[in-house]
Amino acid sequence: MNKLAQFISVIFHPILLPTWMFLIFIVTGICEVSHVRAELCLAIIFGTTFILPAITLLILKKFKIIESITMEKRSDRFIPLFVMVIFLYATSRFFNGINALALYNFYLICNLMLCVVVFWINLFWKVSMHGIGLGAFAATLLLLSTISSNLFLPFFILSIIISGVVSASRLYLMSHNDSQVYIGYILGFVCVNLLWLITF
Repeated sequence: MNKLAQFISVIFHPILLPTWMFLIFIVTGICEVSHVRAELCLAIIFGTTFILPAITLLILKKFKIIESITMEKRSDRFIPLFVMVIFLYATSRFFNGINALALYNFYLICNLMLCVVVFWINLFWKVSMHGIGLGAFAATLLLLSTISSNLFLPFFILSIIISGVVSASRLYLMSHNDSQVYIGYILGFVCVNLLWLITF
């Protein structure tokens, strides 16, 4: 069970969620890009929001700047969060001129803003980044369902189920307590909805 919980935590790690979201955009066809361009965009997203941040974590661990790549301690989170903000900003700027990906770019910007929020919360309290990431993920799919329920509603329902499984895994691993997971999820969900109201 411990290995299964760890596997689930990795598969749905916050830095992998942008890739999962873009895969949903490809499946639904909402990005309206050709097959080759879609693959290129996916490669860029996977590289800038997962591969490069993951390599950064390994480098920080190697030079003992952080104690663990799982960032269990609040002190381990500051530099990775700052790095993630940079990568998310660079990725959103790259996709900024592609009208067909405006909604996906909104999701990236939401993640960027949430990294900043987590950075400040982390000064005082340890909140679940898995919870925040999944809350933002589900909220984005819910908002997209209001545009096209036939396309995104099944993915929204699936995201709720996944959120429950991942939250249970984080609690099973004792990486967080109940309040850190639930408040993180609510924070991610609410922030995306607020940004949607402001932006649109």
